Amino acid sequence: VVCMSGAPVMFLFLALVMVPFAMALTRFSYVEDLTPLMQTTHPATKAFISISNIYGQDLTTPVQLLIMAPSQKAMASREWSLATCHMLQDLATKVTDRMHEEGHDYTMTTADFNGLMIFRGGCLADGLKFGVIDVMPAVHMYGMYDMVADLLSNRNQTATQVYVHCQVDLFSEVGEAWMRAVRASLPRPEVIRQPLGGHQDADSANYVPYGRWDDVEIGALHLYGMPLEQMDGAQYTLRRMPYVGLAIAAIVCIILGGSFGTALIPVRAVICIAWMLVVTFGASVMVYQLGYLEGLGLQALAPSGERQALFWLSPTITLAILVGLGLDYDVFFMESVVEHFDAGYSSREAVVEALRHTGTIICVAGVIMFLAFGSLLIGASPMINQLAFHLCVGVLIDCFVTTKVIIPCAMAMLDLLPGNANFWPRKPPPALTEPTVEPLPPLRRLGSLRNSLSDNARRSAMSPHGVRSMQSPA
Repeated sequence: VVCMSGAPVMFLFLALVMVPFAMALTRFSYVEDLTPLMQTTHPATKAFISISNIYGQDLTTPVQLLIMAPSQKAMASREWSLATCHMLQDLATKVTDRMHEEGHDYTMTTADFNGLMIFRGGCLADGLKFGVIDVMPAVHMYGMYDMVADLLSNRNQTATQVYVHCQVDLFSEVGEAWMRAVRASLPRPEVIRQPLGGHQDADSANYVPYGRWDDVEIGALHLYGMPLEQMDGAQYTLRRMPYVGLAIAAIVCIILGGSFGTALIPVRAVICIAWMLVVTFGASVMVYQLGYLEGLGLQALAPSGERQALFWLSPTITLAILVGLGLDYDVFFMESVVEHFDAGYSSREAVVEALRHTGTIICVAGVIMFLAFGSLLIGASPMINQLAFHLCVGVLIDCFVTTKVIIPCAMAMLDLLPGNANFWPRKPPPALTEPTVEPLPPLRRLGSLRNSLSDNARRSAMSPHGVRSMQSPA
């Protein structure tokens, strides 16, 4: 009641509370590394990090270029091997130029390619020289080349893979720029030949690069690897999150508007959910990027990794869950509000009565969900900790702030408008008429009626007619 009487002031206060969280959210950054998925204290995680530091990411998370030759005969020819090697050497130059144009001090060398046609920057078709000695004949003689070919090529000898080395961390900003530069520097002929047949314009987003060098068809080119999959998945998902938010808002307005028959309740629900999401994700940025709670000494509430950023899957997974939980509590509360409104209460009285009837239930449900999600904070996986933090903060805000403060304040402000703005265009129920059913007798009359019926039953049972009535009709 106090909240509703000072609704404008409280609403302004809540808007000011959201400001620092919104400012923190503008500094949101993410990582696609695998380490947030691993347990930080597990020996396997430490071994994985050690191997990556010692041998490089070429062993743990390699990037490869798949070359699909036009035919088996073409791939076995010397001309195809030389043309492919020259194309890769030119690709290194193009990647370097593109990286410099984007402001990155990175130089890619021909030695970053290793495959059947190129090794340490040199074309194997011209020989493999150590000093002045060409060891390539010995390599063929002892079957070492065929053994490597079996590992790098498919069974039909129509495709082979080339390992592409990156000189920096693939999951860093420069590493991601390098992967984009390599992909963008692949050949883009005017007409693209696809492996399944047909043609496609090079301007299409789904084009398949097709190499050609020295009038020799090299074949389709595919750059792939786990780092590329993580980068593409994160960019594709996060870039479409605004569209997901708009779709959620539209669905909420349609469902709630159709269920309650009002126009402003769905809009108010979208605003409340948006406030909760901004505060929740802003708090996660404060904790896992800016390190506001790092002084507590709790690993579950401290930034992880060198970049100190959120794992890209954490906000995308929790968004749908938080929206569902927020709507659940909102609908449960508003159902009670509408029920009291239809019973003849005013808009303000309906909110107060709904709080009195559902407030304790919502709080208990929120505490239960908080304990369930909070148990995930005990784990040693940074991603699981981030998921748990999002869910715990979101549930607490929904149960103790949204339904107790924001919704009453919003409805109180709308109640200042003429008419029943909260429930427009829903009409208030007609005035109740006098009941047509006779009222029940008071307890005293019911007691005397019960006693008279019992006396009559006893007399009937003791009479001869009563005894005969208790017997069977036979």
